[in-house]
Amino acid sequence: LQHNSHLLVYFTMEPITATPRLHYSFKVNSPDVAYTEDTITSQYQYRTTKTKVVDGELRAEPVSTGYTFRTERKVPKLGVMIVGLGGNNGTTVVAGTIANREGISWRTKTGVQHPNYYGSMLMASTIRLGHNEHGEETYVPFNSILPMVHPNDMVFGGWDISSMDLAAAMERAQVLEYDLQRQLVPHMKSMKPLPSRLDKQRSSQSWQIS
Repeated sequence: LQHNSHLLVYFTMEPITATPRLHYSFKVNSPDVAYTEDTITSQYQYRTTKTKVVDGELRAEPVSTGYTFRTERKVPKLGVMIVGLGGNNGTTVVAGTIANREGISWRTKTGVQHPNYYGSMLMASTIRLGHNEHGEETYVPFNSILPMVHPNDMVFGGWDISSMDLAAAMERAQVLEYDLQRQLVPHMKSMKPLPSRLDKQRSSQSWQIS
């Protein structure tokens, strides 16, 4: 702030911050990492310090152990079997995944909603790798660190004591908006849980405990 009878000038100091950069894929450039068409192989040295007392004196000795990690680059198919597939949680998980996979949007009283994986640590979070040559922090999606199965590619199945198909079970659960349910019915009506055994005695005990 500079002030005299003729001049009043304000000087503002704002911190200079670099804009974070998000990249959707990356490759490690290191002599300890090797890429082939099928695998990613990395060499890692775990370093620690071993201590022992010799003649009343503590001796510290650095030690290193080498490890080799090999990751298949081809992502396999993944089947998810849910106990209680026809329940509120089971139908909602399956319905949410299908809505994302098919890109189904739905209307609510507050407007049109679009599917996403917000809330998923793997699908919605990022990790900082470092800085680029301009001093900008660089980030990548958490799910790009290693080859991972995308939720849209998962195949669901499971068991339930009810033989109701998942479309009817979804309606019974009353969790999802009607317009979303309506569009999901063609995808879920052919999905039925495998039969499950109900232990009435144990079930009765569980209700008494809760």
